[in-house]
Amino acid sequence: MDQRTIASLGILGVLTEKERATIRDVHETLQHNFGRYWGASTGVLNPTMTSLKNSGHVELVLDDGGGSYRITESGINRLQSLLREPIKDVSESPLQASLAMKFGFLHHLPLAEQRQEIDRLADRLRTARTELTDLRSIHETEVEDAETGYRRDLIRLRIFVLDALIEWLETVEIDRSAET
Repeated sequence: MDQRTIASLGILGVLTEKERATIRDVHETLQHNFGRYWGASTGVLNPTMTSLKNSGHVELVLDDGGGSYRITESGINRLQSLLREPIKDVSESPLQASLAMKFGFLHHLPLAEQRQEIDRLADRLRTARTELTDLRSIHETEVEDAETGYRRDLIRLRIFVLDALIEWLETVEIDRSAET
């Protein structure tokens, strides 16, 4: 996901959980919840909020204290479509913003789809693991310093992290208390 898409996911996710919020409220919530994975800057949030407003996904609510935003039905649909979007390269950075955001707001999908998305992600991780294992094999046979070197160690680390994520995904429980 590019920065604007991650920002859209974040804004819509926050607005789904709050009746209304200012851009500052959204920024603070994203920094608090996802700051370790993604630096939600106002330089990305402001134009994204404007774009979401122009697309009808959020609306500006004017009141005595200024303006705040709230999500529309179209925005809820857009959030759900973003949650269904596959993450392109799950092996590149396991704690990347798109993965963190997706898990942070996954509960906004219908229950049946939540498990499907988790299983789909686990399958993508397994595929990425296979690709890395193949790369490691090629590296070991074609590179002179295959027994030493940071490249080999980095590939091993990426495989280790993918294994940990796959194992973790297999233990994720869907919160059925939100079922209506």
